[in-house]
Amino acid sequence: MPTDLLNFLSKLNKKAPMSNSRFRSISLKTLGFICYVFCWLMLSVGEQPASAAEKPNIIFIVTDDHGYNDLEATDLHNEVDLPNLHRLSTHGALMTQAYCTAPQCVPSRAGIVTGRYQQKFKLEKNGEGPLLPNQKSIASRLKAIGYKTGHVGKWHLDPNRKTKAWLKQNSYKSIANVSEEKLAAYKPQGFGYDEYAEGTGVKYWSNFDLKDQLFEPKSINYRTHESGKHKDKYRIQLQTELALNFIQRNLTDPKPFFLYLAYYGPHAPLDAPESLTSQVLSTKELEKRGYENSKKVHTSKNYARPYTAAEVRQQGLALLKGIDNGVGKMIDLLEEKKALKNTLIVFMSDNGAPTGTKSWDGSINDPWHGSKGIIFEGGSRIPYIVHWKGVVPPQTFDYGVSTLDAGATAIAAAGGQLEKDPLLDGVDLLPFLKKRSKKSPHRYLYQRYANTSAVIGGKYKFMRHQNGEELLFNVSMEKPGSYNPKKDFHETVNLIDSKPDIAKELRDALSTWTQALPIPERKDGYHNSLVDFIKKRWGFRKE
Repeated sequence: MPTDLLNFLSKLNKKAPMSNSRFRSISLKTLGFICYVFCWLMLSVGEQPASAAEKPNIIFIVTDDHGYNDLEATDLHNEVDLPNLHRLSTHGALMTQAYCTAPQCVPSRAGIVTGRYQQKFKLEKNGEGPLLPNQKSIASRLKAIGYKTGHVGKWHLDPNRKTKAWLKQNSYKSIANVSEEKLAAYKPQGFGYDEYAEGTGVKYWSNFDLKDQLFEPKSINYRTHESGKHKDKYRIQLQTELALNFIQRNLTDPKPFFLYLAYYGPHAPLDAPESLTSQVLSTKELEKRGYENSKKVHTSKNYARPYTAAEVRQQGLALLKGIDNGVGKMIDLLEEKKALKNTLIVFMSDNGAPTGTKSWDGSINDPWHGSKGIIFEGGSRIPYIVHWKGVVPPQTFDYGVSTLDAGATAIAAAGGQLEKDPLLDGVDLLPFLKKRSKKSPHRYLYQRYANTSAVIGGKYKFMRHQNGEELLFNVSMEKPGSYNPKKDFHETVNLIDSKPDIAKELRDALSTWTQALPIPERKDGYHNSLVDFIKKRWGFRKE
């Protein structure tokens, strides 16, 4: 027992009124024992799980088509200026081997929203939606244990003109024939979100607005809403302001909150305003760094106009800058309200950046090969940060993790019982980030995208194409967040023949996983050969 406490008890014992027999009978030893028990009880309460103590607020920030290179901590080219995200990564956990579950928006987001491998409910490509209401979401789980839940930004899991199979199955000629009431079940409100502002540009399906008003769900066009007051705000700005609105309002609520903020950026269209492009490298500076700036070869219906490579890169950096500015405002608000210490923030991308001349959004996947749309590292290895001030110590975490872990970690932090929720495929990362466990969170991480599949085990990645091709790569880095081309061969050296034992282990693990899926084998896909893809894009090297 501390000395100052003993001194206090000693004085208390000496001053006890002698005329009161009850006080005379309480010895210093007895008082000490009572105080010891009291202190032990107070400490025990502080160590209780979140269900018995104060539950943290939880924020998921998901970017769209954000390449691995584009955080300050992983930037190989000294082009990225994202100080607020850098603050999260340097004061939290920078996850250097993080994966999405698919290199495309819809399936990846279905995994994030549900915490499950989306292949288990047959949602594996864009167009195969919608996400069916029978799939339990992370939001609904948190709502059941006392959370106020909110969604802002891109959803992309409801019926749309590309979900042709669903439209046909339900006898709709087009999405225009689907009633608003029917659509509502597939929007955020159908998956446990109390408040939502779902949209990507200026149009949102919402039950709250920037005026801090709550109302029955309706469509809002911010070009005309409130007499056109917000018409000049770009999409990232609108999403930030809607998120701040939700946070501000719910910080005063006795309930903790969960916010799923899905920024629509740096995904095309490339529409960053001058107020953002002026904050990043100019096209002339980018030209000096090797970006072509005379030929406007980047043309697409997704672009406002033809762009040079330097212009596209500048747009990507500017859109990320807008996101970073928004993250900074959220951090400032949480600090101002003394809520940052009680807020778990998970930042991640849905998949890697596209790189084609008609699809590039200006983000970079270096040092990895491949891009959005194929499960090489460039399409599936993503920026990922876990921040919880005072709980998650600053660190670089170089073990394999998944976007599915965000949901499991959130449920555990909120006091949920993961052992009673067998549907979740993610892992609670907190014991690993707190250094209570020195093991890797996962023995294996799985991916499948149409006719290609992969399993990651430690530093090795085994890939299989339905045509029979098998590839084995070492996807480790000599130093996390860096690249040594003399040692980091990544997906250029096929180890399938030189490491047969590792290949067999991973082949068997992948087969076991795929055979348990509703569709064990898929023959459809965008690429007929992984080997030919490598030969055309970056080529093989000798071991």
